[in-house]
Amino acid sequence: MVGHFVGSVIKKHILTVKIMTITEINTKARSLTDSDTTSYPAANLLIDVNAAIETLVSKIIQVCRNFPYDDENFGNIASGTILLEEGVSKYTITDKFLDILEIKVKDVNGSWHIVEPRTQRETDSILETLEAETGLPKNYRAVGRTIFLSPAPGAAYVTLTAGGKIVYTRTSYQITSADVTTGTLVPGIASPWHITICKMAALAQCKSYKKDRVAQLQMDIQDEIYGRQGLLVFYANRQKDRVNRLTPKVENCH
Repeated sequence: MVGHFVGSVIKKHILTVKIMTITEINTKARSLTDSDTTSYPAANLLIDVNAAIETLVSKIIQVCRNFPYDDENFGNIASGTILLEEGVSKYTITDKFLDILEIKVKDVNGSWHIVEPRTQRETDSILETLEAETGLPKNYRAVGRTIFLSPAPGAAYVTLTAGGKIVYTRTSYQITSADVTTGTLVPGIASPWHITICKMAALAQCKSYKKDRVAQLQMDIQDEIYGRQGLLVFYANRQKDRVNRLTPKVENCH
């Protein structure tokens, strides 16, 4: 019952809270600090707004389960293709990402196959030995921005051209001065927390120039992020038509 109640309240807020553009966010942040464009220069404000959004997005990513977060301001899907090479297991991903969600490879018939992550602790076989073999990749290990497929792709088994696909998590879109000039960009988080961005940017300014406002801003931000109707509750409960299940491991006891 509590989950349904919280969800209903948040849904109501989404319908009634005004979406804020970057122009409105900047105006509100300055008003919270009694600042103008001279006392709170555009360059400094942009840094603080981007830092606020990135902080919120980092928290959102940690609680998203069924519905991974991505900032729609990027204008593309957080995925890319990999040009596979015969007998080569090592591939460096050039796109900036925080975590890998999924890797697939395409066989010679055009069907995609999921490649599962595996670490050395999960097998008695030496991974470098498996990676030296060729075939249809079944596992991968990641080291920084580099992945190692095992076995390495073999032309008899895998479509090499754009035969790999990676889906990943990335951080927030970084708003630019050009976006500020245009003024219409909307931050890529749900609208009830656009005001939280304003308060977080204002907090950075108030710590230097309006120390008497710091405590109240901190309390507001804390509640808006972690409260019962907060940002993290909302994002943790998206896509509730999917049920999280624990799948027990069945062992043969005979």
